Amino acid sequence: MTSETRALQLGTLGNSIGAVAALVFYLRSGSDALLLDGLYTAVMAGASVIAGQVNRAALQPRSRAYPFGASGQEPLYVLFRTLVVLGIIAFAMASAAGKILTVVQGGAIPAVRLDGLGWYFSAMVLLNLWLWRVFARSWSNGGCHSEMLRGMAISARFDGLISAGTGIALLGSPLLLATPLAALVPIADALLVLVISLALLGEPIGILRAAVAEAAGSSRSIPPALQSRCSDAVAELLAERGVTLLELAMIRLGRTVTAVAYVEPASAVTATQTDGLRLDVEAELVRRLEAPVLCEVIPTAVHPYAAAAN
Repeated sequence: MTSETRALQLGTLGNSIGAVAALVFYLRSGSDALLLDGLYTAVMAGASVIAGQVNRAALQPRSRAYPFGASGQEPLYVLFRTLVVLGIIAFAMASAAGKILTVVQGGAIPAVRLDGLGWYFSAMVLLNLWLWRVFARSWSNGGCHSEMLRGMAISARFDGLISAGTGIALLGSPLLLATPLAALVPIADALLVLVISLALLGEPIGILRAAVAEAAGSSRSIPPALQSRCSDAVAELLAERGVTLLELAMIRLGRTVTAVAYVEPASAVTATQTDGLRLDVEAELVRRLEAPVLCEVIPTAVHPYAAAAN
């Protein structure tokens, strides 16, 4: 069993326990903040199961079915998971806004029962910190290439911080009764949901933008500075072999980088020599990127983007 597979299995177990606990305490307390936490954790549990399948597919070699490997499934998975999370956040915000509007218009909403929630929030903070450590260690041991593990680690850490903040704010809300802010106590839970939702938005939106860039095959999936360093290194390598690099096109799909080097040889080259150039360029990129690389070398006398420039 690989470290990544084990981490995903532990993530499924831990998030499942957290989701069930959150939903049980939501039914007991009536807190929408716990419902949001439970749904978010349930998505993480389901995502761990799907991630295990995607991980196995991504590790398979190239085939006729997937001529460039199955790493493209990773950004699609991340994209799907992020859209589900954003949907949950939007639903929670709409529900909380509705409760606040009801109170403002003079209506009444059920009070939140706080007894026993201290134990719940303490357990959730410890659980999420443990999951964060599991995912982060596996991501680091795997060479920091799996965006699935990185996303899981970020989510677990953020969920732990949210649980801690929610617990402090919700359990401390009765202290407002003796202050000028006493009117906020009945809607403290709804206000917390809005604050949590706004705090959660940044992470999925950032992941969504990166996943869309990868799924679309955009060069933005590789940081410009890293692409420039790789291009300079490959150009220097090829120059030693009497070959000019016209362009190095690179995209990232999941953990795999696909690179195409468009080159202009100074003299005719055989198929065997072209294969040698490809292996040399691939080895250099693997060393620079410390990630799996699929590489091709295409001899040409015309820059690949010449038509677009015209």
